[in-house]
Amino acid sequence: MGKTWGRLAAEKEPGNATLNITSLMDVMTIILIFLLFSFSSQDENLRLEKDLQLPMSTSEQPFKWAINVSLSMDQLKVEDEYVCTLKKGDFVGSGNDPDKIEPLFDRLLTFKNVEKYRDVDRDAADPVVIFHADKRHPFKTVYKVMKTAALAGYPNFRFAVLKN
Repeated sequence: MGKTWGRLAAEKEPGNATLNITSLMDVMTIILIFLLFSFSSQDENLRLEKDLQLPMSTSEQPFKWAINVSLSMDQLKVEDEYVCTLKKGDFVGSGNDPDKIEPLFDRLLTFKNVEKYRDVDRDAADPVVIFHADKRHPFKTVYKVMKTAALAGYPNFRFAVLKN
């Protein structure tokens, strides 16, 4: 019995163990590349009209994508495309309905139809409009744009503001 233990002990003498870290480095590299590509900045650069003055805000909510509606002192645009002219708070060529701006309604319906046929990835269940409104506009002018957007199927709004 003593001889058997001696033989087993001699066969299993401690040797130099090495650690192969190549696989570990491969995994860490893949994770690092994944994190770099999936990272997105919270700040979004918005193109603003030259004469547009946004209100200030202290909100800390992150920016989320939506359709851009811009109301400067003289024009109304959707996604940087001209919709109609604004003169003294009234929309030129806005149609017969006093609560609806026909060109804006038609343009937003076009976006709504595109969203139906394409699988648009939104952050909200309902479509959202980012509204860039000059702070010098009276409420009735802003309200008319908001009501038209809601009638076209965009009932949710986010107002673009400057960070304070």
